Amino acid sequence: VNTTPVGMYPNTGTSPIRLSEFPSLSGALDLIYNPARTAFLLEAERLGIPAMNGLYMLVAQAKRACELFLGTTLEDEKIPEIVEKIRLETENLIIIGMPGCGKSTAARLLATLTGREEIDTDKVFLDFSGGRTPAEIITAEGEQAFRKLETEAVRSVGKLSGKIIATGGGVPTIAENYDLLYQNGVIVWLKRDLAYLPTAGRPLSQGRSLKTLYEERKPAYERFADVAVKGRKDPKETAKAILAAFESAIRTKKQEV
Repeated sequence: VNTTPVGMYPNTGTSPIRLSEFPSLSGALDLIYNPARTAFLLEAERLGIPAMNGLYMLVAQAKRACELFLGTTLEDEKIPEIVEKIRLETENLIIIGMPGCGKSTAARLLATLTGREEIDTDKVFLDFSGGRTPAEIITAEGEQAFRKLETEAVRSVGKLSGKIIATGGGVPTIAENYDLLYQNGVIVWLKRDLAYLPTAGRPLSQGRSLKTLYEERKPAYERFADVAVKGRKDPKETAKAILAAFESAIRTKKQEV
């Protein structure tokens, strides 16, 4: 049980201990609830150890305090209901997928549907690149230099809460980006027929066929995604499908030891 603030927002990505050093663990509890999945809990998940964060405890404490203050009794069933409501409001909805599949459009529509702030990692990237575009950096310094800056952009937004986040098409190709995104959100893979994907202004898409690029990235998309959604002809219907998939994922991924 981690009772320290190590790994709590905004200093995410750190853990007070390596769980791999304890081979007989049957469960892991982190009293931190922001981010939803600390480095401590992410390691537990990788090791197949049942784990949960401190949100249930926080809500249970609030329930008991309410009972004491008001001299009443509340059903324990209220605890998971409130936990689910908080998760639906605070966890990020993160969209991954091929370049040009409609991630940014879907994010804008989802922001309107939900009232959440929409963030595009491609735009955040410019803050870390000094205003240079991905194409400029790739041409001058190579793809690796671009990916390094892109990961810094992902790191800055992944620790936020309650956002709609559209990512660059190659974000899942960097393994480090998974924890940065998954720590506080549900990752939705937006899929679209390759025939409808544009390549203009996308240097990595122009350097090889879309089919080749897709086959290279498909395993990464599968590893990152909590759920996949096929794009519709109507962008508004795509956004609604993504929102439904996000809500379903929150409700089915119960944090219980």
